[in-house]
Amino acid sequence: MLTTPLKFTTPTLLHLIRRRGGEPHQTLAGTPTWYDEEAQRTVDQQVNAVLTEQGLMGPRGMDRDLLAALESISRPQVEYYGWFEGRFADAPPNFTVLAAGGSGGAFVLARFIEDDGVLITSERPENLLRGFVNQIPPGRPGGGQALVVSKGEFLSGRPSGADDTGAGVLRPAPGQDQASSINEIKRILQAERISAGSLYVAVRGQSGVRRRCERPLNFIDTAEGRWLMEEVPGRGEPLVVFTPATPQLLAERLRNAQSTLN
Repeated sequence: MLTTPLKFTTPTLLHLIRRRGGEPHQTLAGTPTWYDEEAQRTVDQQVNAVLTEQGLMGPRGMDRDLLAALESISRPQVEYYGWFEGRFADAPPNFTVLAAGGSGGAFVLARFIEDDGVLITSERPENLLRGFVNQIPPGRPGGGQALVVSKGEFLSGRPSGADDTGAGVLRPAPGQDQASSINEIKRILQAERISAGSLYVAVRGQSGVRRRCERPLNFIDTAEGRWLMEEVPGRGEPLVVFTPATPQLLAERLRNAQSTLN
């Protein structure tokens, strides 16, 4: 387990992952760079100098905890990850997060795209989901109840017949008809968007095959709060659901998505 957080430039971490025969995660991947033999030696020396300066390289080679982190990051058994963009109070405007657990332990990695840097911290395996959710910039949940419309209503902007929507699975809140739900969703989507995020979960089974959730969990932030936007099964056609998003709700949805992959 890492005793202190590690900071690298993104190219340095990509080089270390590829040096160990791994493939960078989507949250890290950039355009592959080809080096001739001489240039590769130069890059190796530069990376080794960085590791030595940080006390991560010695006569016996690379630090064991760093090797473990690279193993889990490049081939995780469970992973929660996401992309975030916008105006956040206590976070950069464009960054990604990967919470990865594997044979080398559990780690949370944040990539700061504008700074071209990454920060890696250790996490207890049983707290991996919580560690990921804690990296999501805080946001006040949107007001009111969940808004539920059929996908057809969402796309057309008009209520359909009661027998056609499939909305009996999830009904509008008391006192809220389909037209008002559609209009409220329109209003939310037309409001100034402050920030947004897309969240995923994936697992790797004993066979080594990686399985990812079918759809991301997408949220948007407006001046009135944060909304989780989902498409879920309905009777006849899918439903579109907008729910005031709390950290607990996001964790629950990620946990549910993971349960379908195991």
